[in-house]
Amino acid sequence: MSDTKKIKLIDENGQAEEFEIVEMLEIDDNKYALLAHLEDEDDAYVYKVIESEGKEEYVPVENDDEFEMVLEEYDSLFGDE
Repeated sequence: MSDTKKIKLIDENGQAEEFEIVEMLEIDDNKYALLAHLEDEDDAYVYKVIESEGKEEYVPVENDDEFEMVLEEYDSLFGDE
């Protein structure tokens, strides 16, 4: 049995999509998730995790600088694996 953590997100068309949580990172008091679509694990997506009223909201990171910052942090932690 796999210990892969999965999450379902609703896309802009209201369709549920399932992702694998590749890694969770905390950078400058912000929480980020690297997610891989279960149907296309070659690409990873960066989401900012915002906690509100006890629930987590996953918001796609669209700012290029913020996106690069998260990828650089991931590479610094796991780049040699």
